[in-house]
Amino acid sequence: MMSLMEAMAILRYSMRCKAVQHGMFAMLAVAIICLVIVLAWWGPAKREQAQLLRNIDAKRAAMVEAVRSAQVAHAQREALPAVALLEKKLEVRAGQADLIQGIARLASKRGVRVVSQSFDEGKTQLGDAPLYLELGLLGDYASLRKMMSDLAMLPMWIEVVEARMERAGEGGALVKAQMRLLTYRAAKGQQ
Repeated sequence: MMSLMEAMAILRYSMRCKAVQHGMFAMLAVAIICLVIVLAWWGPAKREQAQLLRNIDAKRAAMVEAVRSAQVAHAQREALPAVALLEKKLEVRAGQADLIQGIARLASKRGVRVVSQSFDEGKTQLGDAPLYLELGLLGDYASLRKMMSDLAMLPMWIEVVEARMERAGEGGALVKAQMRLLTYRAAKGQQ
């Protein structure tokens, strides 16, 4: 291996020759010309490429935003009828009798028997009084499931707060369900 000092000594010795000096200057000139070419042509091309990449990213972001906006607009159009129906249901302030009558119709339609019922009135908030209904139901699983989905057909807004189901007896097809339903009615001062 040649040391750095030996390499420098050989270079100094070689530089005494005019042909080597001319060759070194020619190589230096070629290196400078290559550097100028790279800076003059490659630099702007690189900047242009970076600008194109920024433009592509901006167009992708705009396209994603447009698709997202279209999806939101479509979802909003789809939801408007449901919102109108929900507002209509929230305006109906049913009493206990209306609620029981509606649930009794649903239960008889689906072949479910109402075993027990109790009411609990919640605290008044914003002029509405929450009304809770505890129901004990007996029927097969499919009938109970259909009845729960039919609750949305009632004219008042009803939310299933809690539902527990268990088999009624050994090997039987009947299911005993405990449901806690919630609706709102106008506060006593507003009725």
